[in-house]
Amino acid sequence: MTKVAANGRTFTDIDADKCINCGECVRKCPHGARDFIDDYEDFIEDMYSKKGQVSLLVDPSVKVAFPDVWQDVLKWFYTQGIRKIYDVSFGADICTWAQLRSVNTNVVSKYVTSTCASVVSYAQKHQTSLMSKLSPVHSPAACMAIYAKRYLKDTADFAYLGPCIARKEEFDETGVIKYNVTFKRMKEYFEKRKITFSNTGQGFVFEFTHKQGLMGSVYSKPDGVKDNLLLYRPDLNVAGCDGYQRVYDHLEGYTSTVDDYLPDVFEVHSCNDGCNASVGMGEDHSLSVISRVMDMTKKDAEKRRSGIFLINKNDKLFKEFDKDLKLELFCRKYVSKAKFEQQPTSNDLNNIFNTLFKVTNDDRNINCQACGHKTCTDMATAIFHNCDVKENCINYARNLPKNDSAQVAEIRKSLTDMAKIVKDNIPLLSDNVTAIRKEAVSIFSNNGKTADAAKTINSVIEQMIEACKNPKMTPETLAEISSTLDLIRKILLNLGKFVTKNSESGYNIDKSITAVDNVAINISEMVDSILNKHSK
Repeated sequence: MTKVAANGRTFTDIDADKCINCGECVRKCPHGARDFIDDYEDFIEDMYSKKGQVSLLVDPSVKVAFPDVWQDVLKWFYTQGIRKIYDVSFGADICTWAQLRSVNTNVVSKYVTSTCASVVSYAQKHQTSLMSKLSPVHSPAACMAIYAKRYLKDTADFAYLGPCIARKEEFDETGVIKYNVTFKRMKEYFEKRKITFSNTGQGFVFEFTHKQGLMGSVYSKPDGVKDNLLLYRPDLNVAGCDGYQRVYDHLEGYTSTVDDYLPDVFEVHSCNDGCNASVGMGEDHSLSVISRVMDMTKKDAEKRRSGIFLINKNDKLFKEFDKDLKLELFCRKYVSKAKFEQQPTSNDLNNIFNTLFKVTNDDRNINCQACGHKTCTDMATAIFHNCDVKENCINYARNLPKNDSAQVAEIRKSLTDMAKIVKDNIPLLSDNVTAIRKEAVSIFSNNGKTADAAKTINSVIEQMIEACKNPKMTPETLAEISSTLDLIRKILLNLGKFVTKNSESGYNIDKSITAVDNVAINISEMVDSILNKHSK
């Protein structure tokens, strides 16, 4: 979604109603201007402040994220107060079982796999006709959480440690898991804290709280679901596709294809090379590394599956599932999130074209694509839907009158000044508040009050940033920002009373409080200066 900033410059913002959290904007931006949000900070705080009340669900791609040291990484979580650690591979085994039983009981016939959260979001937001074709089975992570909660009686809050940024929306919707924590954020945490791990040479064995998964451990690679399904139903026709460049084009035509020409199962991954190459991994591992790790994972799973007596443990496991599990507990219903938009009439488009100084038919079919749209009509339609702005049109920019009044120029100057204040100072403010939150996890006795205060300040700053983005900023808005800064300073004053300063973390928090206070004063003085100018 394109918007106009206070200084008149255009920028692209994320439209949450349309975003499917595939992470491609983060991956492709060469300037690092895009990033993602997970629940890492809340998880770290609660891991320390609520010891024994958080359990961890670990995605099988952990072996790719932390090759050779993943066991040590998981042991570290145990030492920090995590209650229990579960292997999501076991949840994937449940997921395979549930998919096969759904087919066998005619709950679904031909379907699209639902293990990729971005694909599910795409169906919910952009192609609702696809929702009825999605597998009704929860993702492996959710299956593991449901099993732990219902059958193992684990009452803790669940955190998912994995590579997928799209899981956050899935978890918020289903309510099964509280925290989505990416490998990337944990790697950044380890690096900052100078926490290192060594290769303990344990292969693929780890003492999870419950059973380690079998063939579910290969779910994170392309054809991982296929490998699992064909073990039990070699007669199934399972097709696969990965990579956003191809997946969504194929899905667009899926619902319009005659059933006779559809595969029994269509396995799809939004990320190239599956979950092992997701944005939340933290680094792009070479295909050779991914291939080596997944090959070893598969061989280990096959070995554990057959055992020394060649007993098919998968068959035994599924018999236990048939006996103990209720299929309906591991199935979900999909809710449409599509914003059905009214299409512009010819009169609507005509009015928009006129504002773009496109009067003739030739003007309206320049189709230079500089705006990012294929045709001028597509651009006008995007403007109608508030997904783009006329300032992005070259024709508009070339024909824009250069006779702005002095009053408009003065207002623009004030807004430009305000935007500069935000640009120069808000990052400092946010960085120091973030520092307070991160240091707070090391101070157990004061953690609750410190963290709560930091969260409150963070929330106030976010509201202030949103106010500053308003291109129609008024003196009243500036006055509100000024009062907000006063509120931040009062919170800081009370916060300082609770911080013990005779520790390194306490010292760092106290230092950050002083920095935030200084920045707040700086912004407040400049805002007041602009307010005084407007009041004259």
